Amino acid sequence: MNGYFDAWKRYAQFSGRASLEAFWMFFLVNCLISLVFVLLEIFFQATWKIEALYSVLVFLPMLSLTVRRLHDTNRSAWWLLVVLVPAIGMLVLLMLLALPSESDSDFANYPQNNEML
Repeated sequence: MNGYFDAWKRYAQFSGRASLEAFWMFFLVNCLISLVFVLLEIFFQATWKIEALYSVLVFLPMLSLTVRRLHDTNRSAWWLLVVLVPAIGMLVLLMLLALPSESDSDFANYPQNNEML
């Protein structure tokens, strides 16, 4: 659960690296929260506004965490543009994010192991 809160603390930090566990923990918790919002929307029609607000708020932390995860696999943030490829772009990005960490990366050490600046 620390990975989830760490992503919120480092919502605007696009440099450095993010571990596989930190990325997928944040992703999983966001999926579960979105599922709760969908279930609430089925029973209460007004909750779509709360879900939309949550989606807007979570965009920047998810983007920065994705960039840092790509850095951890020794890829630049430009690989995010692969999602623009129709039909398979998102699958390719998810496969890249699931790759193991590369120890000889040009990017900094894991930011979650260092104090925040």
